[in-house]
Formats: sequence, C-alpha cells, structure tokens
Amino acid sequence: MNPSIRAYDALVRLLGWACAAMLASTVILTVIQVFFRYVVGDPLSWSEELARWLFVWTVYLGWPLLISKKKHMRLEFLLGRVGPAQAERINMLSQVVVAAACWAMMFHGWDFCSRVTGTSGSLEWPSKYLYMAVPVSAAISLIVLAYESPMAGKMRGSGLLGLLLGAAVYKTVLSATALLPIDLSVGWSLHIVALSLMFLDVPIAYCLVFAAYAAFAKQGDLMMLPISQSLASSVNSFILMSIPFFILAAHVMNASAITAHLIRFAAALVGHMRGGLAQVNVVTNTVMGGLSGSSLAVAVGTAKAMVPEMEKRGYPRPFAAAVTSCASTIDNLIPPSIGMIIFSAAGAVSVGALFTAGILPGLLMAAALMLMVHVQAKRRGLQPESTPMSWTERMVACRDALPALMVPIFVVLGMRLGAFTASEAGAIAVVYAIVIGVFAYRQLHWRHLPEVLKDGVLDTVAIVAVVAASAPFGWALGIERIPQQIAQSFAFLSENKWVFLLVLNLFLLVVGLAMEFIASLVILVPILLPIAVAAGIDPVHLGIIMVMNLVLGALTPPLGVLVFATASIAKVKINEVYKEVMPFFWALLVVLGLVTYIPSISLGLGKLIG
Repeated sequence: MNPSIRAYDALVRLLGWACAAMLASTVILTVIQVFFRYVVGDPLSWSEELARWLFVWTVYLGWPLLISKKKHMRLEFLLGRVGPAQAERINMLSQVVVAAACWAMMFHGWDFCSRVTGTSGSLEWPSKYLYMAVPVSAAISLIVLAYESPMAGKMRGSGLLGLLLGAAVYKTVLSATALLPIDLSVGWSLHIVALSLMFLDVPIAYCLVFAAYAAFAKQGDLMMLPISQSLASSVNSFILMSIPFFILAAHVMNASAITAHLIRFAAALVGHMRGGLAQVNVVTNTVMGGLSGSSLAVAVGTAKAMVPEMEKRGYPRPFAAAVTSCASTIDNLIPPSIGMIIFSAAGAVSVGALFTAGILPGLLMAAALMLMVHVQAKRRGLQPESTPMSWTERMVACRDALPALMVPIFVVLGMRLGAFTASEAGAIAVVYAIVIGVFAYRQLHWRHLPEVLKDGVLDTVAIVAVVAASAPFGWALGIERIPQQIAQSFAFLSENKWVFLLVLNLFLLVVGLAMEFIASLVILVPILLPIAVAAGIDPVHLGIIMVMNLVLGALTPPLGVLVFATASIAKVKINEVYKEVMPFFWALLVVLGLVTYIPSISLGLGKLIG
C-alpha cells in the first residue's frame, strides 16, 4: 500500500479513537460531578468546564471524520434523482464548496485565535486553545478531502484539484479581500447562498458556514472574526452535551439487544389486535423514543427489525415502510427528544419543561397512528396474527423491558425535581445502560464499548455540526435585525393568537417540505420565539408545535428523509411509500391541530407535576 495512503488511514483511525476517548471522558466527568455534588457534598469547580472543552474538540475533530465516512447531513435533493455520472459531478461540486468553507475556517479561525487573550474561568487555560478547534478541524478536513475525492477512480489527482478549486472559490468569494463580493444585503446573501447550496446537496453544515463567510466577505477582516468565534462558542454549551449522551445511551442499549426485548413487550400489549405487527411497530417506536430521541435513528433500527417480519406475515413492504416512518416521528416528542434539546438551546427554554410537555402529544400521536393502522388493516383484510398472550407471558415481557422503560421516567422526574440537568441525566443514562447491558441482559461486553463510542461520535457530530454552523448564521441575522423585521411584519397577527397559530402551522409545514429538521429549528427558533411570546403563546407550547410540525416534514416530498431511510431498507420505490404514508400523515395533522389549539395537552402535565 502507498505510504501516504497508510498515513491517511492511520490519521482517520486516530481521529476516531481520539473522539471516542474524549466523548467517554465527558461522560465520566459529568458523572463525577454528580457524585461529588450529592455524595461528597463538595461539587467540583472545574469538571463542567473541562467536559465542555472536550466536547468542543470532539465535535470539531469529528467534522473531518464525518467527511471520511460520508456522514455529514445533506438534503440529497438531486442525488436521488440523477444517474451515477451526474452524481459524481454533484459530489465534486460539493467537495469544492466544502474545501472553500474549510479554507475560510482555517485562515479566519487562526486569525481569530491569534487575537484572543485571557483565560478560561475555572481551569485558567488560555482561551485561544478552545477556539483553535475550528482552524485545526478545517486543516485536517482539507487533508481528508484530498484523499476522498468522488472522482478519484476516474481522475488521478482530483482530490488536490478539488482543494485548489476550493482555494480559488475562497479567495474569490469568502476571503476578507474577496475579488467578487456579493452585492446584496447580508440577510439576502445568507438565505440565497445557504438554500441554493443545500439544494445542490452540499452538506448542510458547510452550506451555513459558506453562506456566513460569503455574506460578510465584503465588510473586511473584523467582521469575519465573530464568525469563527461563534463556531466554537456555540458548542461550548453544557446543555448541548446531553445530545451525545442520550445518543450514546441508545447505542449502548441497542448493543445490549434491547430492541428485541422492546418488540416482545410491544407484541405482548398489542400483537393480538387487528394489524397486529403494524400495531407492534407503532408501540415499539413509541417506547424506543424514550431511549434515543432521534426519529431517523429509530426509523432505521425499527425498519431493519420489523419490515422483513411484517412482509412474512402478508403486509405489503411499502405499507410496512410507511408505518415505520410515520411511527418514528413520535420519537422527537417522547423524552428525551433531540429536537427539544435544540429548541431549548436556541430559545433559552427549560428543557425539563419541554420534555414533560412532549409526553401527552407523543402518546396522542401513537394513539392516532394505531387507530389508522386498525382502519387500514380492516380495509385490507389483515387479521390478527396471534391470540392474546397469557398474563404470565405479558409479565415476563414487561419484566425484560422494564430496565429500558425506566429511562424516560428517570430523566423526566429527575429534571422536574431539580435533581440534575439534562446533560447530567444523559451521562447517568449512559452508565445505567452499560450496567443493565452487562449485568441485567448480559448481551453487552466491555470489548463492544469502543465501537459503540465511535458510532455514537458519528451520530452526535452529524447533528451538532449543523447546530454549530448555524451559530454565525443566527448572529448575522441578528446584526441585520431580520428577526425584528419579521416580527414587525407579523405584528398584526399577534393581536389574535389563534390566527397567528394557524399561519405559524402553515408556514412551518411549508418549511418542513424544503428544509432539514435540525437546520430549521436552529434558524427559526430565534426568529419565531419573540413573535410567539408577543402573541401570548407559552414558549413551551411553541416548542412542541415547532418540533411536531418540522418532524412531519420528514414524511413529505421532496425531502422526506424518514421515508427515504425506510424505503431504502425495505427496498421499495419511494413514491410507493409516499402513497401509503398519506392516511397516517393526515391522522398526525389532526393531532397537530389538537395540540396547537388545546394548549393543556402540552402544558397540563407540567402544571400537574409542578
């Protein structure tokens, strides 16, 4: 093997192990913090800060790792509609844009680090070492791009060509002395550039970074510095650390064969009903929501387990895929929900209150889907697959699933009672999952943990990268006073909150058609939250409406990422799945209407718990 290829492979492996080790360290530090607070009675002053620093470096060292694994989130608007030759060209264009963004992050990020003075609060480390994660990440990403060219098989040196073209684009459009400054306002530049690149299937994080630098390029060096600063500081957040913890807990439980226990538990409850396996699918997704909080992750896991089994029992594959994709939307309502964590971080709203508020809407969605499964099964003549289990069998199934079912209860009650934060709950959930996997289910072995950690890193960075990249986007919108301008244009609606809610739902449903769920949240929450509060809408209620609305967009064309994922696993045509999705989609829209106009569905449980 070529020595440079060996060196590159070693670099990628080193990145994977480094990120896994740092993620594990953040879990350990957070658990130690809880231990010292409650057991020793003397909380540590430095543990949280060190955990946050490690998290920032984990995220940014994960960016080049995602490039090497082709895991960065993108719309795939064109790639699913063109042939292999056109797909190569689209991917090459994407590489050039990513390279240009990386050149900007490296040069302007290093410029910012050279100007930073001062030290961190507890550790008293030079602050520039925190912000250095951005240019270091960009430099490593450029190395990875040189080896990961989409046209490497056809054109020798295409990776280096992509870097050179990216450097030319950087100098032309993104540098502080841009040769072709965009002659538009910052606000228009941001939206036009970011959305255009998204629909060209450039990774979303790099679309946002590229747009931010392009929008401010003509305004000189000083206006470029805050972009690099916000990229790092946006991730320096204790609440965002709960995302990798809950994802990691779900990966640990999956490695413990927990999915099989949950499916058996669901079958014990509803397997005897008409459309039994489809009902089991819905219930499984509902209880899995208490482990992951990611609709896409649960959709993929459930589809692999349930679709082949449903086909054996006579269910059409498109129908099985449709049930799976629609049921997976519940996972962003049942706590812990990644969507609600992001809403909390973007809008400074209590994540514990959001978690509590999502329980009843999530269960209502499950009930609506189960009713629609019954209707569809009756129309198709699908009979129950089995007789009801005996109470003894049900108790055994419940006992086996109980350790996993306790996680969402533990998280919600612990946070509502003020025992710990969302991040601390997530870290404790990871330790809890390891304990039950090793000692209760005895399916998890210590040798499995490194790979589980690396998988958790990839899923985490794919999500948090979009959050980080949206920070300069949001800062730029604030500079242009765009949220205030939109608020003024919506001022006439704030006089009647019911009309405002109708317009809000229609707007979010349209946004969901064209934008990815997480990107939509991080961009829209700072804009819509002040308007909603002015209209008399509770911020927690708004959070549930936005999360439910935008996750439904994952079921609709042209994007429909949940449909794409399940159709790919089921090996059926996407348009066939879309056709089967529609009855379930309308049922979920009815639930959305109820949740929107009956606030007590979202807020009642929180008031009851206090």
